[in-house]
Amino acid sequence: MNNLNEEGAELLHAEKIKEFNTFRMKNLTFKPNLSNQDLAGKNLSSAFLNGAICIKTNFSNCILKKTNFVQAELNNANFDKSNLTGALFMYAEMKECKLRNCNMNKSNFMWANLQNSDLSNSNLTNTIFIEANLQHSILNELNKNNAYIKYAKIEFTAWKC
Repeated sequence: MNNLNEEGAELLHAEKIKEFNTFRMKNLTFKPNLSNQDLAGKNLSSAFLNGAICIKTNFSNCILKKTNFVQAELNNANFDKSNLTGALFMYAEMKECKLRNCNMNKSNFMWANLQNSDLSNSNLTNTIFIEANLQHSILNELNKNNAYIKYAKIEFTAWKC
């Protein structure tokens, strides 16, 4: 399994997304472990990172348009200043993530667990948080009217008035 991890990480570091996605399709049951990796500044748009383990991974300043993070483990990951336009985070575990100054336009966080995360100064236009857990997250001065938050858990946030 370790060789698969190294192969996947090398493809991502080289920004070879088409090759990475082909690799994932050939290894359907494999969940890449990218924990503690530094992928800052990379263009990983449209990468199949669904189910990946990315605890404490640095995705800051990344272009992650339409990247699939469905059911990924992203606790303590850093997405600061990243472009998350159209990215999929459904069912992702994202406790204590840094999501500051991000473009989250049309991103989908449905059923994601974002407890204790910091979303300061991010663009939430058309962002989906339906049934997401945002408890204790930093949402100060973010316009909840731009996002879809039906049934989201927003206790202990600036949005819970």
